[in-house]
Amino acid sequence: MTMNYKTQKIINRLTFGLTTMGAGFSFRDITYNLKQSFHSFRKFFKAIWNFRGSDYQSTLDVLSVCLKLQLEKYQDTSFHQEIDETRIPKERKIERCLELLANLKAQEYDQRCGYDHNYETYFKPIPDSSCSTMESTETPEQKAKNEKAIKRAIELEEKEWNELMDILKTDLRSFWV
Repeated sequence: MTMNYKTQKIINRLTFGLTTMGAGFSFRDITYNLKQSFHSFRKFFKAIWNFRGSDYQSTLDVLSVCLKLQLEKYQDTSFHQEIDETRIPKERKIERCLELLANLKAQEYDQRCGYDHNYETYFKPIPDSSCSTMESTETPEQKAKNEKAIKRAIELEEKEWNELMDILKTDLRSFWV
């Protein structure tokens, strides 16, 4: 059943302009859109709740939720299935993207590259002043090892970031079912 212009306008006002009413839309379309909105709200609630516009990790959280939903659709056997030759490589790339996103959000590159945290840092007051200096019990060997670990960590993070961007740049359009 299609609606006339007056009915469409009333529904558009009742839903605060969230429905895109046009010619040919029916009540079934509205109920479908509302149901889908509630589903999306439930899936994205935590990512949107923690979203901060000035922090790129929030964007990574939203992307992660999107890719998880897409992976679930690919692996759902009751849903439309692609042939294995094209589906399985896409699933692997999505899984790799999710792994890279988890690594980027965790920010544990220094630990993965062997940074040695086995030392203490403390503040030593400067005589005849209200200031202090920061000193540590780090040995010269530890310092050299940690500097190398930090350089490797920066390189690893850059490498994983570039890999994520390459996958998204080349394959993102092909992920959608």
